[in-house]
Amino acid sequence: MKNIFSVIFILSLATAAACAGTVKRGADAKPQTQFKGYYMDNNYFSCSIPSNWTLVREKEKDEEYNIYEIQLLAPKSEKVPTSVFVSYYAKDNEDFTDYRNFISRNSKNVLGETKSARENYEPAKKIKLAGRNGFELANEVLEYLHPQTKSDESVQMKEKMYVLPAKDGFYVLKFSAAKDAFTENLPAFEKIAKSFKGKP
Repeated sequence: MKNIFSVIFILSLATAAACAGTVKRGADAKPQTQFKGYYMDNNYFSCSIPSNWTLVREKEKDEEYNIYEIQLLAPKSEKVPTSVFVSYYAKDNEDFTDYRNFISRNSKNVLGETKSARENYEPAKKIKLAGRNGFELANEVLEYLHPQTKSDESVQMKEKMYVLPAKDGFYVLKFSAAKDAFTENLPAFEKIAKSFKGKP
């Protein structure tokens, strides 16, 4: 009888310890990022955006350049910000003639190189995103933090872009982060991308 009570007591302690461990892990777990809907003027696009990221928009420049976009800044950044751009380049925008021109200019450096000591550009890949045909671009670039000074402090940046052709222009979803912050923030970008809806 005494042994039975001992076994029950030991099992009770083990159960309590397991429960305590579960509570601790729950308390230490990273909270899930909450998302909310965003709707661009004129129904150009909509998507879900992280509630705790800072939204920046310069409406007067949108209309001046015919590029309608928002920038999202992650709440935690080290030396460089982690950001996402969601952009609609209207047909007569000031920067690119079409999506092909955008891909061409963003898949190599200014010298036309896809690889150098500081840069690496991957070839454009065909993709399907949110029911649309498009392209994926990716690159890594070493950026100097103080280019106007003698400082050689730099950071390795990674970018991932989705380019989606449309009837009267094209869309770009661009994610940029320091290499050591890229993986941590990539799920938020992918959720934005998967929720994206734009004009045909």
